[in-house]
Amino acid sequence: MFDARSRNRIHAGLLFAICAAVGALCFIGIYGVRVLDFTNTGWLFDNDHDLRQHYIGWCHFRTDPWHFPIGLIDSLSYPDSMSVIYTDSIPVFAVLFKLANPLLPQEFQYFGLFGILSFMLMGGFASLLLRRFINDDIICIAGSVFYIISAPVIQRMYYHTALAAQWLIIAALVMWVYNRELGSDVRRVIYWGLIGFLCVGIHSYFLPMTGMILLAAMITQAAEDKKIGIPLLELASFCLCAVANLYILGAFYGGTSPVGYGLGTFGSNLNTFINPWEIGRFLPSLPLQNWFQYEGMAYLGAGILLLFALVAAGMVFRGVRHTPEEAFHSSKLYGRVSVALVAVSFLLAVIPNISFNDKTLLWLPLPQALETCMGIFRSNGRLVWPAMYVLMTAAVSFSAYTFRHYAPVARITVAVALILQIADMSDTFRIKYDLYSADHPIETLWDDEEASAFAAGAGEFIFLYTDNDITLQSAYYGYLHNIRQNNFYFARDTDDKVREGIELYYSELDKGNMRQSAVYIIRDEDYEKDPLYYDGLDADMMRRSGHVMFKAKKQDHGTP
Repeated sequence: MFDARSRNRIHAGLLFAICAAVGALCFIGIYGVRVLDFTNTGWLFDNDHDLRQHYIGWCHFRTDPWHFPIGLIDSLSYPDSMSVIYTDSIPVFAVLFKLANPLLPQEFQYFGLFGILSFMLMGGFASLLLRRFINDDIICIAGSVFYIISAPVIQRMYYHTALAAQWLIIAALVMWVYNRELGSDVRRVIYWGLIGFLCVGIHSYFLPMTGMILLAAMITQAAEDKKIGIPLLELASFCLCAVANLYILGAFYGGTSPVGYGLGTFGSNLNTFINPWEIGRFLPSLPLQNWFQYEGMAYLGAGILLLFALVAAGMVFRGVRHTPEEAFHSSKLYGRVSVALVAVSFLLAVIPNISFNDKTLLWLPLPQALETCMGIFRSNGRLVWPAMYVLMTAAVSFSAYTFRHYAPVARITVAVALILQIADMSDTFRIKYDLYSADHPIETLWDDEEASAFAAGAGEFIFLYTDNDITLQSAYYGYLHNIRQNNFYFARDTDDKVREGIELYYSELDKGNMRQSAVYIIRDEDYEKDPLYYDGLDADMMRRSGHVMFKAKKQDHGTP
């Protein structure tokens, strides 16, 4: 492969630092600075319900006692415990800041810090990836911005926040293409183990994505060295470190199945690379087979598509004189494995519901073992991201190679494409800046005078149904007032466990036993089915937002 350590180039570490700084500037330009205030939490609550889940999960995790496994939360699914993994609260940050919890104010968030660090790491690793194929630091710096503001990153940041850490994919690609420069075999084994550990510590969906890249690295390494021992050790390190962190964080605790339902609903559409969805403004939005295919959004952007068009035009105009391997400064083996990686990533993202626009072309039957395995990562549309980033790397690298004898032209070409890319997404940037720069006061249904008086002295919210309608509001109020609850919005289905608890609570109520420090919550529709039953309870009642709350008339503020 191309030796990036040629003359007249800045040091790789300095290039990483420059592009990390560019990433920080991009983050501030899109989200502003208010999200970086650790005590500014309103924007986390007054937003999408998933973002509330992330923040409230952290709130309860920080105040619950330490256990082993260390990632367990007691107060959101009482009497059961669930892992902080299933609140998508970025477990590695949650654990680190819980260690400092005695020093932190009650209103504290680390999601702004996570966001800017993700942008910085994306910029740094992207520059190293491009440096492997492009002998021009200016193009590497400009090219890194394509990755920093990639559509899936912008889509996920402060929605499925942890999934915005797509620098993990780029870091794995860097590990692959710099395989020889990483030093000793031991160092490579350690680095791949660290990747596996971090994937679990941020979001486990990165495991199959980086795992694909590891397999690509294993194939090329084994073919070059004619040995399989070290590649197998790298795979073992990756898997063992991932499983160890899953265990440490409590992923196997709580009795929930890791397999989710709906495989085929949350996949990617065949139009994903050219469909701007709600991110781009220049190309027409294309329909999806179902709304949940947003999970597989991998829009390349108008600028990257322009680079592909220019490369194609150059090849037609000048004739195909060089192979893609020459453009990538790599052997045919690396080129073929790269094509295979793109194909596998794309295939796993679109099966079993292979669809184009709003039409299903083929529902591919899967072997039961594969279907079960993919059910663990049922939002398989996300698995398209490695393919997207390889294509993005190809676009920038081929463009630089096409104009390799005319450095100013190559730089101008990439700069124009970058300006087009930014302009294409500018409306989205503006909306996000306005949203996250505004004030967001937090209000819940428990905050008015009557409701707060009703909940005074409560130690437990007991939901006598499994829906997640007011559970987030109640959980936030519960965090502020040390109130636990039995039902919450988790990333995995806990309905069966909640129903078991509800049966126990109703069994107690049937016997006339009400927990003295509990507020019981039912829906109006449940009340209307049997009003005499609930009116017969020796309880105070209050109605709020389509719900009936009741508690024992004689309050005993001790532990039930």
